[in-house]
Amino acid sequence: MAELAPEVRSALFTPGTEAARLRKAVTVGADVCIFDLEDSVPLERAVEARQTVSRALAELHGRGQIWVRVHPSSSPQMPEDLAALPLDRVDAVMLPKVGGAHDVVECRTAILAAKGPPDLPLVPIIESAAGVLNVIDIARSVEILCLAFGRFDLSADLGIDPEAGSPALATARAAIVLASAAAGLHPGLDSPWLKIDDLEGLRAAAQQGRDDGFGGMLLIHPSHVDTVNQVFSPTADEVTWARGIVASAGEAEAVGRGAYARDGQMVDEAVVRRARRILHQR
Repeated sequence: MAELAPEVRSALFTPGTEAARLRKAVTVGADVCIFDLEDSVPLERAVEARQTVSRALAELHGRGQIWVRVHPSSSPQMPEDLAALPLDRVDAVMLPKVGGAHDVVECRTAILAAKGPPDLPLVPIIESAAGVLNVIDIARSVEILCLAFGRFDLSADLGIDPEAGSPALATARAAIVLASAAAGLHPGLDSPWLKIDDLEGLRAAAQQGRDDGFGGMLLIHPSHVDTVNQVFSPTADEVTWARGIVASAGEAEAVGRGAYARDGQMVDEAVVRRARRILHQR
């Protein structure tokens, strides 16, 4: 498993053809900037986007976490994307439409062929029925940083409304959360909110993602960064509670106690682990 920074709450997509927007992306407070070579780039501009992203990586490397989304393993564009990039300046490769561990292997092979770092982390996007059903194997693949959820492509794959509350989408969300935890990965990244000006809707969606066990969210617009960072950060009350739990657990351990009561609540190892996790996210 690849080592992850303490938190990835917000991961902002920026089209690879837009040099000025790539420069701005690293200034808006997102935990990760995703320079995109796939969905936001017309195929006829693929070569231009690779050149623009390569120049941006050379210029902006070290100014924050920068991932690059390449084409899926099923596309001949994927190895061409990787061959065109200075991969030693990429913090992770985001791989879309991952249907199984074989897609990860093909991407890793293409990275090696492009003389990229053999341990370059990958971020698979789970956005098909096959990906959901194979998510455990995907999560356990070598050097996976975290998983991301592609609700809209999955909905198209299933022929359902992405806003209709389908049990299939709920199952997919749970599968990603559980596979991430089982593989020891950072909690997954939820799908983006597409209504740019609806910040209240964004806040509700982000809160639902956090409640469901996601660690952050994919974003399509800089105006969404502050809201998402806030929602996926511990509240002041949560931090105060967690500090109290960790301190009392230390006192209990010093006198040889296991589970104990604090403020009318039983505290055991599971409660202490949750408290430590909250403090780690600060």
